[in-house]
Amino acid sequence: MLDIRSFHSTKYTLKCLILNAVFLMAACNSNVPSEPSPQRSTLSQNINQIMIADGRSGYKFVERNVSKRNAFQIVEHEGKVAAEFKLSVDMGGARDDWYRNGVGGYGQRFEYGERKETAQRFNKEIWTRMVFWLPNDTEAKEQTTLFDLKEIRNNQTFGPLLNLALRDNGNGTELTIKHQFEQNDCIIGRDGDGENSFCDKTDLNVSYGSVKKYTGRWVEYVSRAIWSNNSDGAYDAWIDGKKIIGYRGNTSFGADRVAFKFGLYRIELNSTKNPKDIKIYFTNVGTADTCEELEISNCGALNKSLDVLGYPSARNVNRYKMTQKTDFIASGGKVLKYFGE
Repeated sequence: MLDIRSFHSTKYTLKCLILNAVFLMAACNSNVPSEPSPQRSTLSQNINQIMIADGRSGYKFVERNVSKRNAFQIVEHEGKVAAEFKLSVDMGGARDDWYRNGVGGYGQRFEYGERKETAQRFNKEIWTRMVFWLPNDTEAKEQTTLFDLKEIRNNQTFGPLLNLALRDNGNGTELTIKHQFEQNDCIIGRDGDGENSFCDKTDLNVSYGSVKKYTGRWVEYVSRAIWSNNSDGAYDAWIDGKKIIGYRGNTSFGADRVAFKFGLYRIELNSTKNPKDIKIYFTNVGTADTCEELEISNCGALNKSLDVLGYPSARNVNRYKMTQKTDFIASGGKVLKYFGE
């Protein structure tokens, strides 16, 4: 016969053992580190917080950007309120960036810049300031642009006229500037079912050394431009107060405005195996008629160095001639628009 008291005693013992096992597992698991869930910044996400002077109006996010939720947020970084921009291959890209010749994985971007109607006018002095931070592990096998300047000719956008970018030309990732001040003769031509620009131009590429010189800290880029289709144009630039460009002459060949935009734009991703994600922080970005309006601390010293011309501090300078316009016309291509007429 079953002893009722023995049955209840056994049942009570099993219950205690089960509860003890549960508590023991919980205690053990509490010491196992877990992956933190990604969290969005609690700061206001209005990008105007990091814009200064004329940069507080007349700008927009570029239409070809990847998803804003994935690529952008306002954060506190190293003592400053900053805009964090980031790109990874799994974000994809807008169709006209992502695909080249029917093959995916070519390019992607997240950028913010001047609208055509509020872009920079010609024959006046314009100063630009941009402060950025690149993480220590920054690497770009492909070209990754941090900012560029696009020509606008009769409401048609061409470019870039000048850009600041990361490139690896065989010596590891370097910080470089490319401009087309010396020659940039363009047409609009029929390109398949659409249209495109074809230019005879001189690409002048300047390297300022390994990206490691510019990572893990705030870097300040300042420029002064006078956009002109004649020989009275000018472009001066400094990094951390040190002169890097002093150019005099044509800064355009047929444009009527120049548009500034900044962020991340990278191309030729599908030529690299497993491209790394990239991230950058921006703050104190904007343009103005004077250096002082941008709250730059050393305007006096910058103005004193305006007579320094050429490419001081450059690691190397290379020129490349391109004959897109000549080749297009020679091949029988249909020209839709000439400039300078």
